[in-house]
Amino acid sequence: AVAAVGHHGMDGHAQAEAVDQAGAYFLRLLDGQRTEQLYQLCVDGKGKVLSCRVLSQGQADMTVLSLRQAVENALLSGASGVFLAHNHPSGVALPSRADVQATVQVRDALKRLDIRLIDHIIVADGDYVSMASSGLLR
Repeated sequence: AVAAVGHHGMDGHAQAEAVDQAGAYFLRLLDGQRTEQLYQLCVDGKGKVLSCRVLSQGQADMTVLSLRQAVENALLSGASGVFLAHNHPSGVALPSRADVQATVQVRDALKRLDIRLIDHIIVADGDYVSMASSGLLR
């Protein structure tokens, strides 16, 4: 399981550490899967894990993100922050244009409810890419 992954009021070092912890967790969970799977990890204000759920499972190259389901899960969990993560069975961890667009939609919907999308992590071929660290969630 994931240890607490804090995010509010953190300096850059602590933020990087939280992303590293989440990345390592999702790497173990998703690496080697043959179809795309999308997970949502909800945390409280101190970074304590509240829930981790599969939002969707798709084909070898696509999964569907339900904006409503992502928001409902965050609200039902009482989350202050959310991590999203999915895998790319193709072996390339770089986010697609569709990944970025869907992530921005979730970020904006959660933001209206005072819930922070901390990161969206993409796992592929033994590695992961953090959309937050890549500057794609600004």
